[in-house]
Amino acid sequence: MSGHITAGDEAAGGGPPRRWEPVAVPPPELDWCPAPGYQGNPNPAVQYGIWDSIALSHRPIGVLPPPMKAYADRLMLVVERSWEDLGDVEVASFRLVRRFFVLSQFTDVEDTGVTVWLDRRHTDDEASLALLVETLGIPGDCVRDISWCPHPVVRSMAPPQPEDRPGSSGWTRFLRRRRRPSGELTQSPAGGG
Repeated sequence: MSGHITAGDEAAGGGPPRRWEPVAVPPPELDWCPAPGYQGNPNPAVQYGIWDSIALSHRPIGVLPPPMKAYADRLMLVVERSWEDLGDVEVASFRLVRRFFVLSQFTDVEDTGVTVWLDRRHTDDEASLALLVETLGIPGDCVRDISWCPHPVVRSMAPPQPEDRPGSSGWTRFLRRRRRPSGELTQSPAGGG
């Protein structure tokens, strides 16, 4: 019977399509918890948001100041909502000059910043970030490095980098100099942050 579609499709033979026969699906077991609950859940299904799938194909390259709505409004993006371990996430995916980006921000805590993600197929992080910043019409010095990213996946992705690593780009060194080891921003000579 290989190659034959029988359920729900008789249109190829000229007749009207058949209707699906009803299937009795039992309710969940009494001790099962909702599938997005990861810890101690006897439910065999562990559900992840669509954001988790997208995040696996992208890597963070910087963090913008909040709110996400300002960037979405500027580029006229549709913001979608998903979740991950730390809570609900607003996500907007888009393309700029053949580069695929995602912006994400946790909805429960606004000051976590807006993480900029770049498709893993792209290797020009600095040029991509510069393109995004220019398109958004914001100053480049407002971008923070990925150590500011609140997503747990980032902690396992990038080992801490030394301040003056040989071969570091000017953009990367600039972003590192903007932060003290304590995590506070350094003050520029003009008193800005």
